[in-house]
Amino acid sequence: MSTFRLYKALRDFPLDVDFTVQPGQCLALIGPTGCGKTTTLRLIAGIAKPDHGRVEVDGEVLFDSDRRLSVPPQKRRVGFVFQDYALFPHLSVLGNVLYSPAARAQGKDRSLELARQALERVRLPGVEHVRPAQLSGGQQQRVALARALASGARMLLMDEPMSALDPHTRRQVRSELRALISSLGLQTICVTHDVADALTLGDVIGVMKEGKIVQLGDRRELLSQPRDAFVADFLGMNLLSGLARPRPDGLTTVSCGPHTFYSLSELSGEVLMTFHPWDVSLSLVEPDSSAMNVFRGKVTSVSHLGGRTRVTVENGISIIAELTHLSEERLGLDLGKEVYASFKASALQVYT
Repeated sequence: MSTFRLYKALRDFPLDVDFTVQPGQCLALIGPTGCGKTTTLRLIAGIAKPDHGRVEVDGEVLFDSDRRLSVPPQKRRVGFVFQDYALFPHLSVLGNVLYSPAARAQGKDRSLELARQALERVRLPGVEHVRPAQLSGGQQQRVALARALASGARMLLMDEPMSALDPHTRRQVRSELRALISSLGLQTICVTHDVADALTLGDVIGVMKEGKIVQLGDRRELLSQPRDAFVADFLGMNLLSGLARPRPDGLTTVSCGPHTFYSLSELSGEVLMTFHPWDVSLSLVEPDSSAMNVFRGKVTSVSHLGGRTRVTVENGISIIAELTHLSEERLGLDLGKEVYASFKASALQVYT
């Protein structure tokens, strides 16, 4: 187990985090650009120094401000995979991977052994003499991982591991990287601003805002019970607050101002209510369906995300729907257009 308590005054806010990573666990830190994610990695790796705090990896203290202890980066055995992979273009794959054990003053034979073992572990044999430019983005990423492993890393730090990949390659490499991280069995901290990356890679996910982790939990917890509007909005979820009142028929009404919604929850009193945008259907006329929740409002935002369209409907409160581009065109969703947003009572997660 590794524990991290880090504080550093930054230009716009203080970075102040306290978290733990369990053996074999991948923690994904997600948040907007400039929230302190990469700085957190740099403090753990020893590339930057906290103002105060403590870094302990696998029982070994690498930094302790109270004891004035700070182990140099090259002796921490923490592998750092940089955003652009930082491969040397003039060196072969083997030359790049050899750089780590060579830098740690390993003998030639031992360095070769470690480098080849690392390439086997990342499932990249047979390319020792190839230059990085001849490899795909996913393969280059594996070379960077192998270099980190060859240094004897007991923990991996990955900074935006998908950002250098095109969207098509990103989708493929994302699942491959998840399987690879699991097979390596190392404690891993991965930072990203992409929700899909975090939900795929992270056993545990920490949402960061202005230097603080505002919510930490597994993917089910974050998607079903976001702690506040910032977390819900960043994860692309709908989040409403209201007053719940159970009814004799087994349904519960949740009053959000003048609007009433129906859920299957048995909670009462002040509650939070969340639901996925893709559970919301849009129509130009009041729907004739089994969906009990019908919300009428005006379209205030239309954005395109890959093969989907995200639409915000407002009427005192905001509801986000996600639909196909074909459905968007069929409905003619111009700004200011009045629509009905509907969703089932079973789609709502209600919690306190």
